[in-house]
Parts: sequence; C-alpha cells; structure tokens
Amino acid sequence: MFGPRAMWVRDGVPDVSAVVLAGRQSLLLAGVKRILEETGRFRVRGVAPVCEKALPLARTTHPDIVVLEAGRAGRNLSSVIRELNGLTPCPRVLVLAAEEDSALLDRVLHAGGMGCITTTRSGRRLVAALDFLAVGRMYIPCWGTRTLRRRLEDNGSRRRRNGLDRLSRSERRILPLVALGLTSREIGARVFLAPKTVDNYRASIRKKLELRTRAEIVGFALEAGVLRGDGKELQ
Repeated sequence: MFGPRAMWVRDGVPDVSAVVLAGRQSLLLAGVKRILEETGRFRVRGVAPVCEKALPLARTTHPDIVVLEAGRAGRNLSSVIRELNGLTPCPRVLVLAAEEDSALLDRVLHAGGMGCITTTRSGRRLVAALDFLAVGRMYIPCWGTRTLRRRLEDNGSRRRRNGLDRLSRSERRILPLVALGLTSREIGARVFLAPKTVDNYRASIRKKLELRTRAEIVGFALEAGVLRGDGKELQ
C-alpha cells in the first residue's frame, strides 16, 4: 500500500516510534494499527477500548505517541489529554475526529494535544500526521489553520499582529518552536540554550503577547507569519 518497507535510521540504529491507540471503534483502530505498522516507522504497543483507558496503558508501555479516537469521549477527552501530558516521559497526542470540528480542535490544543485529523483522510495522510508528531511537530490540518486564524481575529487580536516587535530576538527565535509543541529541553537542544532559560523565555512570550493557551500561541504564530499552515516554522 505504501511501497517498500521504510525505516528511519539514526547512528545505525532503527528509529521506531512507539504508539498507543485508544477509542471505541475497534475496527477503525485495527485499520490504523495495520497502516502504521506497515510503514516500519511505528510500533503499536497497545490498544485501549476507550480513551480513558489510554492513561494506565501509557503508564506501563511508555509510548512516544498516543492516538485518541474522539468518538463519544466528549468532555473526558480534554482530561485524558491533560493527564497524558503529566506523564514522564510525556507522549504526544493526536486525536482522530469523525468530521471537521473546530470546537474539538480548540479543546485538543487547549488541553495540550499536538493535533487533530479526520478519520475520512487517507492512510498516507494519517502516517504524515504521525511523522510530524514523531519529530516534535504539531499537525494542524488546513481547516484547523483557518479556524485558528478566524478565532484570533474574533478575539480582537488584530491589535497584537505587531506584537513580534515586543519580543527580543531570542524570544522571536523560539516562538515557532513553542507553537509547534516542543518541550523546553527539545527547544534548548535546537537553539543551544538551557531548558530553564527556555522556560523563562516561554513565560516572557506569554506575558508580552497576552497569550494564555497553546491554541492562542499557535493562532498568533500563524497570523504573524512565523508558522506555516502545514505546521512548520518559517526560516
């Protein structure tokens, strides 16, 4: 389906991301498992029957990525994502949605999720989304990009478009990395700063730009032109 079996290699060692799946649609998740494992880049360590069961499964399997099928999880979905973000090591969370749902995407980002994709997309697109998460990038679909930009304007944030001028050079440098969802340690490794220094820059960015949530940070980064709609920072 996806051509020759692929494998990422780093220093001669196969680089495979561990994944946990969770949701009520067992047939859907079985298909997702098959698609991911056929790539050779992902290994599914377990499948939970409901999203709420993803947390205990993640505690024992230590996945790099958790894929949650939104289904009827409703309000509990945000709680599950927050609890997953509290684990050490912290897995990256992608949510499978039945349809384009801006309110759901907003909840996912607010809770600390790394992105959302509809179940109607192709297997290739799903793998691409997981590839983004595997290297620390957020996955924001095109409809999500439009939603974030519209919400930024609806919140009266046009006045903050020139907010980049308030940031120091170092703060502007890490802003897109913060929007992508990288940890302070990962950002520090990229820009050669101590994680504690990155934490200080994060706090300063939020204060100067009056941004409280990840959704607002992503929206600002998109509107300011430092983050592209495909979830990549502009050079």
